[in-house]
Amino acid sequence: MEIFNISDISNIKEENKKRVAALGFFDGIHKAHQSIIGRAVEAAEKGYISAVITLDKSPKEYFGKTSEESLTPTNKKNELLENLGVNEVYYLEFNEKLQNLSAEEFINNILKKLNVEKVFCGFDYRFGFKGLGTPDLIKDSGIEVTVQEKEKIDGEKISTTVLKEFVRKGEFLKYKEYTGRYYSISGLVVKGRQLGRTINFPTANLELDGKYLLPDTNGVYITKIKVNNKIYKSVTNIGYNPTVSDEKNKKFIETHILDFDEDIYGEKIEIYFYEFLRKEQKFESFDHLKEQLKLDKRTCEEKDY
Repeated sequence: MEIFNISDISNIKEENKKRVAALGFFDGIHKAHQSIIGRAVEAAEKGYISAVITLDKSPKEYFGKTSEESLTPTNKKNELLENLGVNEVYYLEFNEKLQNLSAEEFINNILKKLNVEKVFCGFDYRFGFKGLGTPDLIKDSGIEVTVQEKEKIDGEKISTTVLKEFVRKGEFLKYKEYTGRYYSISGLVVKGRQLGRTINFPTANLELDGKYLLPDTNGVYITKIKVNNKIYKSVTNIGYNPTVSDEKNKKFIETHILDFDEDIYGEKIEIYFYEFLRKEQKFESFDHLKEQLKLDKRTCEEKDY
């Protein structure tokens, strides 16, 4: 899969190769997104290149001037798109120039320059200055358009907003129902305070490799971890570790991997969330903490995820 980061759309060169494009921001890549992208990939099998044309950041992040946490930051999004069979991804930098681009200019200077002949998008897809561009406008320009209708599960619209609520509330089974996979975060294992080793509960300390959304509740979660392409059961704590630290400026993500004893500092890991176990609490002593960790581990072992 080829990835193109476009900071200035005037640098897009006219192409002769015909393309089928899926249009959208696609944070979370839920089942409705998968349907849009999958249909584009399927249509591209007949002599076309399949492309996803998206943004490098959400408009909310741009206008709010704040960091927007994602379900699928760019690195994760690329992995999922490649698994769906996409040939090319175009990340348009959301800047002042793109913000002021008219809907007609979007069609002429992006879609038509890339020789996009077919477009797949969601029913609520909007583009161009103030979001005035609609799928019908693309269709009027001569490009074939297929619009994905609203999809629901148990009466609830499948959307990124709903997915984010599931993550914040720790409702990971629902997240899986809407996406086909458990929520995950990834990054590198870094050295922490290594206090877990002193009580025979070593942990892998995760440094995130993207702006991942985390659950609202600090505490312990039943998880699985992928390290060196193998999956292990694990128990993950997200929070400030009040038993050993008074620091309140940084959340720690620490995972105890069951039946594992390897040095993985510097390795990339991925943590999959299955179930919220208990809230973070301050223990009277390391002995009390150790006893609770034994209970957490036993609970994790008994789960058949």
